[in-house]
Amino acid sequence: MNINRVLLIQEDDPVNTLRNFLSAWWLEAGLDAMIAPVELPDHTGVLPLVIDHPNGLADVNPFLPLMSCNAAPIVEDYLHDHPSAHLAAILRPCELRALIELEKKRAGAQRSRPDASTRKNLVVIGVDCAGTFPSKEYQQRLENGSRAELIREVLAYASQDSYVPRQARNACQVCDWPTTVNADFTIGTIGVAPQGILLVIAHDEEIDERLGLQKMTDGMATEQQEIYREELIGRLARKRAGLREKMMATSTGPAGDLISFLGFITNCTLCADCLDACPLYDGELAGMLGISEARQGPRPLLSELVGVGRWLASCSGCGMCQEACEHGDSLGHVITTLSHRIRSDLHYTAGDPRQPLPWSN
Repeated sequence: MNINRVLLIQEDDPVNTLRNFLSAWWLEAGLDAMIAPVELPDHTGVLPLVIDHPNGLADVNPFLPLMSCNAAPIVEDYLHDHPSAHLAAILRPCELRALIELEKKRAGAQRSRPDASTRKNLVVIGVDCAGTFPSKEYQQRLENGSRAELIREVLAYASQDSYVPRQARNACQVCDWPTTVNADFTIGTIGVAPQGILLVIAHDEEIDERLGLQKMTDGMATEQQEIYREELIGRLARKRAGLREKMMATSTGPAGDLISFLGFITNCTLCADCLDACPLYDGELAGMLGISEARQGPRPLLSELVGVGRWLASCSGCGMCQEACEHGDSLGHVITTLSHRIRSDLHYTAGDPRQPLPWSN
């Protein structure tokens, strides 16, 4: 059962309040490093970076409504290169879903169980996510107001049973779930930040005690605060599901079926920026696109199709593919539609650590 604790927002500044909490918790947890979204020096963007000292938390800001890349591969690579390091990672819901799917891939390649992975050295800190803007929209909104105002606006939208307005990225408007489900603990903002508090929600009592969260927080959340947040999350998820179903029902052309999707891919400029941006892509389309030399020898068509299907089923919904496309192609709608149709047929949920990858032996 979740343990919900309160973190009082100091001086009307949720960002610094979180930074102070993370700095104190870093020392309590004895971390070697943290991977977190760090603001650029000119405050025009954010990147997930490896921080090796608590002083580096001064520029961490997971509340900015901007996502430049999915941090899951960065976490995966760090764990691979530093298997004994004690790491924490701040992840949005779509990033955690991607990380879990990457863990499944690695476990499959090593013929081991996902729970035997280096995840034991990782503490995942989830953050509620009301949505993010395309980079151009973010820059325009930043020019018309301060960062603090923009953050307050985003957090306030979540409390009003809504999400970031329609200028939000397409992937955010149809996101599967706006909060992390399998994090060790989550920073809850939906429905509570405008009340002057953040929630620190441990996955269970054992994790709460082991991570020492009681020492870093300001008491237990009330039942009313917990229920209000959960109600708003449910409403937000249902609203997004309705938009997603409407989009899928009206999808035509490239989003119609897998063959049409492959035709859509082969008719593009083949710059592969979208594939490079995908946290889960691992050459699944190489053979079909005639670049089989990128693989270790040619594979049968059926095997290629299975690989493509597995890749699509694992989609975390981060929408980085569309964000990376300079031509503005509707990749987000295409991938979302195909992914959910495949998942529906397979009864598969991306980001669920209890489910093996589709077609796994």
